[in-house]
Amino acid sequence: MKNIAFSLLILLLIVFSCTEINDVILPGDKPVIEAFLAPGQKVSMTVFTEIPYSFNEEENVSTSISGLEIIITGDDGKNLTLNEIASGHYESSEVLGIEGTTYNMSFQYNGRTVSASTILPVKPQGFQLSLSEIERIERDFSGGFVPGQGGFGGPGGGFQQEDRTPIEVTWNNPDEVYHFVAAMYAEESLDPVTQFPEDENGFTRPARRFNNQPVLTNATNLQPQSFEYFGNYNIILYRLNPDYAALYENNNTSTQNISTPISTISNGLGIFTGVNADTLRLTVKRAE
Repeated sequence: MKNIAFSLLILLLIVFSCTEINDVILPGDKPVIEAFLAPGQKVSMTVFTEIPYSFNEEENVSTSISGLEIIITGDDGKNLTLNEIASGHYESSEVLGIEGTTYNMSFQYNGRTVSASTILPVKPQGFQLSLSEIERIERDFSGGFVPGQGGFGGPGGGFQQEDRTPIEVTWNNPDEVYHFVAAMYAEESLDPVTQFPEDENGFTRPARRFNNQPVLTNATNLQPQSFEYFGNYNIILYRLNPDYAALYENNNTSTQNISTPISTISNGLGIFTGVNADTLRLTVKRAE
Protein backbone atom coordinates (compact mmCIF):
# COMPACT_ATOMS: atom_id res chain seq x y z
CA MET A 1 0.00 0.00 0.00
CA LYS A 2 2.84 2.32 0.88
CA ASN A 3 4.49 1.54 -2.46
CA ILE A 4 1.25 2.37 -4.33
CA ALA A 5 0.87 5.67 -2.45
CA PHE A 6 4.50 6.57 -3.08
CA SER A 7 4.12 5.77 -6.81
CA LEU A 8 1.00 7.96 -7.04
CA LEU A 9 2.82 10.81 -5.33
CA ILE A 10 5.71 10.58 -7.78
CA LEU A 11 3.26 10.48 -10.71
CA LEU A 12 1.43 13.59 -9.43
CA LEU A 13 4.72 15.44 -8.99
CA ILE A 14 5.73 14.58 -12.54
CA VAL A 15 2.38 15.75 -13.96
CA PHE A 16 2.51 18.96 -11.89
CA SER A 17 6.08 19.67 -12.97
CA CYS A 18 5.24 19.18 -16.64
CA THR A 19 2.26 21.49 -16.33
CA GLU A 20 4.40 24.18 -14.72
CA ILE A 21 7.03 23.94 -17.47
CA ASN A 22 4.41 24.17 -20.22
CA ASP A 23 2.90 27.28 -18.62
CA VAL A 24 6.20 29.13 -18.47
CA ILE A 25 6.47 31.79 -21.18
CA LEU A 26 10.11 32.41 -21.97
CA PRO A 27 11.49 35.95 -22.53
CA GLY A 28 10.86 36.99 -26.12
CA ASP A 29 8.08 34.43 -26.52
CA LYS A 30 5.11 36.81 -26.29
CA PRO A 31 3.59 38.70 -29.22
CA VAL A 32 3.46 42.49 -28.94
CA ILE A 33 0.22 44.13 -30.07
CA GLU A 34 -0.65 47.67 -31.05
CA ALA A 35 -4.33 48.35 -31.67
CA PHE A 36 -6.48 51.42 -30.99
CA LEU A 37 -10.21 50.87 -31.56
CA ALA A 38 -12.48 53.82 -32.34
CA PRO A 39 -16.25 53.96 -32.89
CA GLY A 40 -17.31 53.77 -36.53
CA GLN A 41 -13.75 52.96 -37.71
CA LYS A 42 -12.10 49.83 -39.06
CA VAL A 43 -9.84 47.88 -36.74
CA SER A 44 -6.13 48.29 -37.50
CA MET A 45 -3.81 46.02 -35.54
CA THR A 46 -0.06 45.39 -35.71
CA VAL A 47 1.56 42.29 -34.21
CA PHE A 48 5.31 41.81 -33.83
CA THR A 49 7.76 39.84 -31.73
CA GLU A 50 8.95 40.83 -28.28
CA ILE A 51 12.56 41.92 -27.99
CA PRO A 52 14.21 39.53 -25.52
CA TYR A 53 17.04 40.40 -23.17
CA SER A 54 20.23 39.59 -25.03
CA PHE A 55 23.85 40.72 -25.12
CA ASN A 56 23.87 39.94 -28.83
CA GLU A 57 22.74 43.08 -30.68
CA GLU A 58 21.70 41.01 -33.70
CA GLU A 59 19.07 39.29 -31.53
CA ASN A 60 17.63 42.57 -30.19
CA VAL A 61 15.35 42.99 -33.18
CA SER A 62 11.57 42.92 -33.37
CA THR A 63 9.99 41.35 -36.43
CA SER A 64 6.42 41.26 -37.70
CA ILE A 65 4.27 38.19 -37.04
CA SER A 66 2.37 36.92 -40.07
CA GLY A 67 -0.27 34.28 -40.65
CA LEU A 68 -2.42 34.91 -37.58
CA GLU A 69 -6.18 34.29 -37.51
CA ILE A 70 -7.45 37.16 -35.37
CA ILE A 71 -11.09 37.28 -34.29
CA ILE A 72 -12.81 40.25 -32.64
CA THR A 73 -16.28 39.88 -31.14
CA GLY A 74 -18.51 42.60 -29.71
CA ASP A 75 -21.26 42.56 -27.12
CA ASP A 76 -23.40 44.15 -29.85
CA GLY A 77 -23.32 40.81 -31.70
CA LYS A 78 -20.82 42.00 -34.31
CA ASN A 79 -17.98 39.60 -35.22
CA LEU A 80 -14.97 40.81 -37.18
CA THR A 81 -12.19 38.78 -38.80
CA LEU A 82 -8.97 40.70 -39.43
CA ASN A 83 -7.22 40.30 -42.77
CA GLU A 84 -3.45 40.59 -43.13
CA ILE A 85 -2.88 43.48 -45.55
CA ALA A 86 0.88 43.64 -44.98
CA SER A 87 3.37 41.61 -42.97
CA GLY A 88 2.16 41.72 -39.37
CA HIS A 89 -0.46 44.39 -40.13
CA TYR A 90 -4.09 43.29 -39.87
CA GLU A 91 -7.31 45.17 -40.67
CA SER A 92 -11.03 44.51 -40.60
CA SER A 93 -13.27 45.04 -43.62
CA GLU A 94 -16.12 46.21 -41.35
CA VAL A 95 -16.29 49.16 -38.98
CA LEU A 96 -16.80 49.05 -35.23
CA GLY A 97 -20.02 50.00 -33.48
CA ILE A 98 -20.91 52.85 -31.16
CA GLU A 99 -19.29 54.13 -27.96
CA GLY A 100 -19.91 51.95 -24.91
CA THR A 101 -19.52 48.71 -26.90
CA THR A 102 -17.13 46.09 -25.49
CA TYR A 103 -14.90 44.13 -27.88
CA ASN A 104 -12.92 40.95 -27.23
CA MET A 105 -9.91 39.90 -29.30
CA SER A 106 -8.23 36.49 -29.54
CA PHE A 107 -5.79 34.47 -31.63
CA GLN A 108 -3.44 31.51 -31.24
CA TYR A 109 0.33 32.01 -30.97
CA ASN A 110 3.00 29.54 -29.85
CA GLY A 111 0.32 27.12 -28.65
CA ARG A 112 -1.37 29.68 -26.40
CA THR A 113 -4.48 31.82 -26.68
CA VAL A 114 -3.65 35.51 -26.78
CA SER A 115 -6.65 37.60 -25.76
CA ALA A 116 -7.73 41.06 -24.63
CA SER A 117 -10.85 43.12 -24.06
CA THR A 118 -11.65 46.82 -24.28
CA ILE A 119 -14.57 49.22 -24.36
CA LEU A 120 -15.09 52.12 -26.76
CA PRO A 121 -15.06 55.26 -24.58
CA VAL A 122 -17.37 58.24 -24.98
CA LYS A 123 -16.39 61.14 -27.22
CA PRO A 124 -14.45 64.03 -25.63
CA GLN A 125 -16.70 66.89 -24.54
CA GLY A 126 -16.28 70.67 -24.63
CA PHE A 127 -13.28 70.62 -27.01
CA GLN A 128 -12.08 74.17 -27.85
CA LEU A 129 -9.04 76.01 -29.26
CA SER A 130 -8.11 79.51 -28.15
CA LEU A 131 -7.11 80.30 -31.77
CA SER A 132 -8.29 78.95 -35.12
CA GLU A 133 -5.54 80.74 -37.12
CA ILE A 134 -1.89 81.51 -36.50
CA GLU A 135 0.80 83.22 -38.58
CA ARG A 136 4.34 82.06 -39.15
CA ILE A 137 7.22 83.79 -40.89
CA GLU A 138 8.47 81.99 -43.96
CA ARG A 139 12.22 81.50 -43.77
CA ASP A 140 14.39 80.68 -46.76
CA PHE A 141 17.65 78.86 -46.11
CA SER A 142 17.96 77.43 -49.60
CA GLY A 143 21.25 79.35 -49.93
CA GLY A 144 22.79 77.12 -47.31
CA PHE A 145 22.05 78.92 -44.03
CA VAL A 146 21.02 76.69 -41.18
CA PRO A 147 17.91 77.61 -39.13
CA GLY A 148 18.89 78.86 -35.68
CA GLN A 149 22.26 80.12 -36.89
CA GLY A 150 21.21 83.37 -38.52
CA GLY A 151 20.85 84.14 -42.21
CA PHE A 152 19.04 86.57 -44.44
CA GLY A 153 18.39 84.87 -47.74
CA GLY A 154 14.70 85.24 -48.42
CA PRO A 155 11.32 85.98 -46.87
CA GLY A 156 11.44 86.46 -43.13
CA GLY A 157 15.23 86.56 -42.88
CA GLY A 158 16.94 85.33 -39.76
CA PHE A 159 16.07 88.11 -37.32
CA GLN A 160 12.32 88.66 -37.48
CA GLN A 161 10.50 87.48 -34.41
CA GLU A 162 7.27 85.48 -34.36
CA ASP A 163 4.41 85.57 -31.90
CA ARG A 164 5.10 82.74 -29.45
CA THR A 165 1.75 82.90 -27.64
CA PRO A 166 0.71 79.26 -27.01
CA ILE A 167 -2.53 77.90 -28.44
CA GLU A 168 -4.61 76.78 -25.47
CA VAL A 169 -6.53 73.54 -25.94
CA THR A 170 -9.33 72.88 -23.43
CA TRP A 171 -12.01 70.24 -22.84
CA ASN A 172 -14.31 68.94 -20.11
CA ASN A 173 -12.80 66.29 -17.86
CA PRO A 174 -14.89 65.81 -14.70
CA ASP A 175 -13.82 62.14 -14.39
CA GLU A 176 -10.10 63.04 -14.62
CA VAL A 177 -9.31 60.50 -17.36
CA TYR A 178 -6.36 60.69 -19.72
CA HIS A 179 -6.57 62.78 -22.90
CA PHE A 180 -3.92 63.70 -25.43
CA VAL A 181 -3.79 66.08 -28.39
CA ALA A 182 -2.37 65.40 -31.85
CA ALA A 183 -1.84 67.85 -34.70
CA MET A 184 -1.99 66.33 -38.20
CA TYR A 185 -1.18 68.25 -41.38
CA ALA A 186 -4.26 68.04 -43.59
CA GLU A 187 -2.84 69.14 -46.97
CA GLU A 188 -1.76 66.61 -49.60
CA SER A 189 1.40 68.48 -50.64
CA LEU A 190 3.89 70.02 -48.21
CA ASP A 191 4.26 73.80 -47.96
CA PRO A 192 7.13 74.17 -45.46
CA VAL A 193 7.63 77.20 -43.25
CA THR A 194 11.41 76.78 -43.62
CA GLN A 195 12.93 76.30 -47.06
CA PHE A 196 15.92 74.01 -46.71
CA PRO A 197 19.00 74.02 -48.94
CA GLU A 198 18.62 72.23 -52.26
CA ASP A 199 21.13 69.69 -50.98
CA GLU A 200 19.16 68.36 -48.01
CA ASN A 201 21.93 66.05 -46.87
CA GLY A 202 21.90 66.08 -43.07
CA PHE A 203 18.51 67.79 -42.87
CA THR A 204 15.43 65.98 -41.63
CA ARG A 205 12.08 67.33 -42.75
CA PRO A 206 9.57 67.85 -39.92
CA ALA A 207 6.86 65.23 -39.52
CA ARG A 208 3.34 65.86 -40.77
CA ARG A 209 2.03 64.95 -37.30
CA PHE A 210 3.07 65.61 -33.72
CA ASN A 211 1.52 64.68 -30.36
CA ASN A 212 1.38 66.13 -26.88
CA GLN A 213 1.84 63.83 -23.90
CA PRO A 214 -1.30 62.38 -22.27
CA VAL A 215 -2.59 64.47 -19.36
CA LEU A 216 -5.20 64.03 -16.63
CA THR A 217 -6.14 67.71 -16.67
CA ASN A 218 -8.64 69.54 -18.89
CA ALA A 219 -6.14 71.65 -20.81
CA THR A 220 -2.82 71.63 -22.67
CA ASN A 221 -0.90 74.03 -24.89
CA LEU A 222 0.38 73.81 -28.46
CA GLN A 223 3.37 75.94 -29.42
CA PRO A 224 3.08 77.87 -32.72
CA GLN A 225 6.67 76.92 -33.62
CA SER A 226 5.65 73.25 -33.67
CA PHE A 227 3.61 73.85 -36.84
CA GLU A 228 6.19 73.49 -39.61
CA TYR A 229 3.92 73.74 -42.66
CA PHE A 230 1.56 76.36 -44.04
CA GLY A 231 -2.05 75.32 -44.55
CA ASN A 232 -4.63 73.43 -42.52
CA TYR A 233 -4.03 71.13 -39.58
CA ASN A 234 -6.50 68.79 -37.91
CA ILE A 235 -6.20 69.17 -34.14
CA ILE A 236 -7.41 65.88 -32.67
CA LEU A 237 -8.33 65.36 -29.02
CA TYR A 238 -8.25 61.70 -27.93
CA ARG A 239 -9.97 60.31 -24.84
CA LEU A 240 -8.13 57.25 -23.50
CA ASN A 241 -9.10 54.18 -21.52
CA PRO A 242 -7.41 53.32 -18.18
CA ASP A 243 -5.47 50.42 -19.75
CA TYR A 244 -3.55 52.86 -21.94
CA ALA A 245 -2.93 55.07 -18.91
CA ALA A 246 -1.41 52.12 -17.00
CA LEU A 247 0.98 51.34 -19.86
CA TYR A 248 1.90 55.00 -20.30
CA GLU A 249 2.56 55.59 -16.60
CA ASN A 250 4.67 52.44 -16.30
CA ASN A 251 6.73 52.97 -19.45
CA ASN A 252 7.86 56.15 -21.12
CA THR A 253 8.83 54.23 -24.26
CA SER A 254 7.15 52.54 -27.19
CA THR A 255 5.68 49.06 -26.86
CA GLN A 256 8.39 47.72 -29.16
CA ASN A 257 11.31 48.26 -26.84
CA ILE A 258 9.99 47.33 -23.42
CA SER A 259 10.51 43.85 -22.03
CA THR A 260 8.31 43.57 -18.93
CA PRO A 261 5.58 46.23 -19.18
CA ILE A 262 2.16 46.35 -17.62
CA SER A 263 -0.33 44.93 -20.10
CA THR A 264 -3.96 43.87 -20.07
CA ILE A 265 -3.29 41.37 -22.85
CA SER A 266 -3.34 37.74 -21.73
CA ASN A 267 -0.21 35.88 -22.98
CA GLY A 268 0.88 39.02 -24.83
CA LEU A 269 2.28 42.52 -24.48
CA GLY A 270 1.49 45.94 -25.87
CA ILE A 271 -1.85 47.70 -26.08
CA PHE A 272 -5.33 46.77 -27.23
CA THR A 273 -7.57 49.64 -26.23
CA GLY A 274 -10.51 51.76 -27.23
CA VAL A 275 -10.18 55.47 -27.97
CA ASN A 276 -12.57 58.20 -29.03
CA ALA A 277 -11.78 61.56 -30.57
CA ASP A 278 -13.02 64.95 -31.65
CA THR A 279 -11.39 67.18 -34.29
CA LEU A 280 -11.03 70.92 -34.83
CA ARG A 281 -9.29 72.81 -37.64
CA LEU A 282 -6.31 75.15 -37.28
CA THR A 283 -4.90 77.19 -40.18
CA VAL A 284 -1.26 78.27 -40.42
CA LYS A 285 -0.88 81.41 -42.57
CA ARG A 286 2.11 83.32 -43.94
CA ALA A 287 2.86 86.48 -41.98
CA GLU A 288 2.54 89.58 -44.16
